Amino acid sequence: MVDKKDQKVVNPSAWETETGLVNDVDGWIANPRFGRRDEYAQIVEAVVPGGGLMFLIDLTDTDGDLIGSQGYSVGSGWEANDDGSEISHPKRVNVVSSSVYGQLINQVVKKLGVNMYERGYPYEAKSWNGLGFHWMQQEHATLGKDETGATIMKSSLMPVEFLGERKGTSKVAPAKSGVSGVLVEKLADLAKTFDKKAFVKAALKVEGVSDSDELLTAITNYGEDGFWAQHQE
Repeated sequence: MVDKKDQKVVNPSAWETETGLVNDVDGWIANPRFGRRDEYAQIVEAVVPGGGLMFLIDLTDTDGDLIGSQGYSVGSGWEANDDGSEISHPKRVNVVSSSVYGQLINQVVKKLGVNMYERGYPYEAKSWNGLGFHWMQQEHATLGKDETGATIMKSSLMPVEFLGERKGTSKVAPAKSGVSGVLVEKLADLAKTFDKKAFVKAALKVEGVSDSDELLTAITNYGEDGFWAQHQE
């Protein structure tokens, strides 16, 4: 007979797996831009030439910590300007609804009823800056077929509830010029003192930061061209 004291208690759920994808979270959009991810572009452009451009965002929590980064395919023929702030198309004015970016737009404008018209245009990345949503993974059809001829499905993170704007982000107003040199110097000192995540949290609380869209975008940019990275020695 086996002594029950010697038996190992196993939690059955430990043998379950998960996707590892960001899902079921509250997140605010930071560092919106248009660009390419090489691994994605190579796959897509083999099927649709010129179709590798994506709308890229970082998602941050209420404290400004990075949750993850997401990309949404824009469709074929669109080109981004040098800094990724805008896109243009030689023939189209509107984003096609079958693209993942088009599905994101329809989800926000038509299903959630967010007034994006007062924030700018869908081909301007800054129109999305600071918007908060509850996000869930949703399946959608992609280009191409599998070996059985069935449509290939893919999961993308989509907003399902509008949480409002992050405090301090403006709507349509362009970035204000003439940011105080004293303010920039103060932020530069913070960038040299804190690591990247701690800097963002501290910088967003500094008086005057919320007055500039340009400054907010630079601070919440976790990339090499963001404020923190540009002020490291």
